[in-house]
Amino acid sequence: MGIIKNLFHVSLQEDSIKEALDFYCGKLGFEEMFTLKVADFRKILSMEDSDKNNDLAWLSYVRVAPEEYLEIFNGVINPPEFDSKRIDHAKAPVVHSFALGCEDPGKTIAELEKRGVPVRNGFITDPTGCRIRIVERKSHRAAEKEHLFNSLAGASIYVNDLAGMSAFLQNMGMKKTGETETAVKLVVGENEQYLELLQATGPVETGDEDLLGHIALQVTSVADAVWTWGNNGVRCCMQPFMRNQPLEVKKGTVGNFAVDGCEIVWVVSGEGNRFEIMVQPGDTVQQKWEKEHPF
Repeated sequence: MGIIKNLFHVSLQEDSIKEALDFYCGKLGFEEMFTLKVADFRKILSMEDSDKNNDLAWLSYVRVAPEEYLEIFNGVINPPEFDSKRIDHAKAPVVHSFALGCEDPGKTIAELEKRGVPVRNGFITDPTGCRIRIVERKSHRAAEKEHLFNSLAGASIYVNDLAGMSAFLQNMGMKKTGETETAVKLVVGENEQYLELLQATGPVETGDEDLLGHIALQVTSVADAVWTWGNNGVRCCMQPFMRNQPLEVKKGTVGNFAVDGCEIVWVVSGEGNRFEIMVQPGDTVQQKWEKEHPF
């Protein structure tokens, strides 16, 4: 067993969190797990000196499948001031798409069209413009109910240095399964999700304005990730903005504990791609919610 268990979530910056939830939960049938408001984040960060936009939603967690989620941010509420200002997405975006798995793409596409979701060449598009690929994928979890989609299948991103980024991710334990002059496909974790690297035709730069904010990987142990990856030349840090202050490569490292109870560190690639590295200790908000809401 490797260190990476699975692709845990993709993080999206949406122009309207309400429209995003209407699309992902209302149209695609996913489940909203919890939503945090601006006031909740101010409290967490001890920033209670203002009440501006306190009642607005800032982050919603949505279940695609067990331990596979979407993290949807309100892209018009920007910390630390939490001003109402739309994020202008990058003109040369890093994200190409993320993928949702289903047993029968033909049946799924027909149902999507009944629900008023246009499908073009195997892709659908969310309200902010993020492309979503529909792929055939057998479910790896038994489900108690019928679902349109059974998994978060993978993601595709543009990169400047195809060989360099591929080597970087392989040093994190991802396995290369396919390669052409313009693309590399890697397997992520135990459930064989994928991360596809696409050679950009022009320079791309990552940043806070990216539609796809980051990718989260669930691992068996933060300490093992810091130690093993560090010895392979991949350094972890406590926060993305601390990429120039990498953690010491030693055994027993403990990460931060987020508001949901996950232990986390971060990996930032040479191109700036952000990977949130997460462990669920057993009592996270997600785990408690999953127990109360069987898939």
